[in-house]
Amino acid sequence: MNVVSQSYPNNYISATLRNSSWDGRSLGLYPFEGIHSDWQAVIEKVSNNFGSEQRKELADILVSQLGNGGSNSQLENVNRIKQENAFLVVTGQQIHLGLGPMYVIYKIASAIVLCNDLNDRYSEKHFIPLFWMSTEDHDVAEINHVDLFGDRFTYDIDWKTGVGNIPTQDLEALWDWMKLKFQHVPEALKRIEDLKLIYQAKKQTLSTATAKWVSELFAAFGLLVLDPNVAALKKRAVRIFTSDLFDDALYSKFTAQSKLLKNQHISAPAHARECNLFWMDAHRRERIAKAGDGFVLVDSGQKLDRIAMREVLDKEPERFSPNVLLRPLYQQAILPAVAYIAGPTEYLYWLQTTQAFAQLNLTVPALVHRMGGVIIPESQNKKLIRLGLTAKDMFLDIHALKTSLIEKLTGDNELESLQQNIENGIADYLQVLYNWKSELLVDAKKQADAFLKARRKMTDAAISGYLNAQFSESVWDSVLAMQGDTFSVGLPQERRDFFLQYFLNGQTDWLNSLCNHRKYDRNSAFWLITV
Repeated sequence: MNVVSQSYPNNYISATLRNSSWDGRSLGLYPFEGIHSDWQAVIEKVSNNFGSEQRKELADILVSQLGNGGSNSQLENVNRIKQENAFLVVTGQQIHLGLGPMYVIYKIASAIVLCNDLNDRYSEKHFIPLFWMSTEDHDVAEINHVDLFGDRFTYDIDWKTGVGNIPTQDLEALWDWMKLKFQHVPEALKRIEDLKLIYQAKKQTLSTATAKWVSELFAAFGLLVLDPNVAALKKRAVRIFTSDLFDDALYSKFTAQSKLLKNQHISAPAHARECNLFWMDAHRRERIAKAGDGFVLVDSGQKLDRIAMREVLDKEPERFSPNVLLRPLYQQAILPAVAYIAGPTEYLYWLQTTQAFAQLNLTVPALVHRMGGVIIPESQNKKLIRLGLTAKDMFLDIHALKTSLIEKLTGDNELESLQQNIENGIADYLQVLYNWKSELLVDAKKQADAFLKARRKMTDAAISGYLNAQFSESVWDSVLAMQGDTFSVGLPQERRDFFLQYFLNGQTDWLNSLCNHRKYDRNSAFWLITV
């Protein structure tokens, strides 16, 4: 096992995200963008807006959810939350059967690493990682499956409310499916049985099972896990819910901020609505819409007037569940968070919240892009070493990869250089005709395009022919297969491979290496993990 880090590969994330989160080039759309945020300013704002009573309440809830378990580090962190010099670094995710794709693990590790970094920089303070479980989401199709080795198990269940309350005792088919995949690996079968004990414990739900497993995985690093669907926490957010329900200010702010994103050619991922709350009970999670002088629950058609809605809000705030735009505001109303670790889509919808935060005078955390990674099997790593290729090479497009490989073999890709000279020369030739306003420009450009297209095709064919002469067809095919799978930019491994695959195989020694990193910077933004 070996872990090294580098900056994000080109095209793995957009230039917008790279500039804002990693390169210190602010978009001007959010008060604290990326790793170059004014951390002292964020810390002071959170410190001034989160009191001792609220800290104690949060600590009590975390203790209750932690149950009888918890490592010494986790218990210490719960107690630290009561202190005014303790702050949270938060990341979150929908709770997924089997924890979900690898990027979920990278998000959690990112929160831990940022805490390491901040704790080193501000030794008189405590920075604590917290995983926010999005237990209230109700899109079952997004979380009801497990992928292993290109095969998928789907748990078919008719469920209309928050997925956190899905009971997990009836998953025998899942465990049998996993056992077939690992029937010749005794250690894996033991791990399956251990997971089965977690998920099939009495009264266990997807929320409590996920919390227990994640807590155990990251126990040594003091990670805390929160299910935010708690009446006491929702009560802290009544002011937010009231504004969303009974005036149009938040809708106006979300809409105005989305227009600012559009002005910078950023497509806002979340749709702003006049009401950004759902109604949630034991049987359903339905979007609330404003209708005349009252409200309607969109799916059932149930209507409530303003008086009835306000009464429910006062007596049962847990009936209200924030959507993707309101959730960041809810988070900051209940947590002393100085940073949120976001994935690429999350990062953009957090950019939509700036004016809404200001409207409600809520503290804005620093917005930081998560770290990413790729797991490289040892057999592939050995093959790359034999060919003189690096992981960085493998993230190139196919044309650039071929050029790089020829340069490694010959010291220089002379043919590609000559091709580039031809292209540059023709471009200069056409520019002169343009400057002269020559009537021959149109015909010259047509002939040049046809010539360059044929020349490029010939050059590419010659490069491919040279590589085929140097390597057997099977070797070259294996390089292309690696690039399309492990090093794919269009469909990243971290979004396809489930952590469960590596967990059951006992290939998780790298987890400690990730979480022990002390620097959160652009040069360590992407992990290369050899197993």
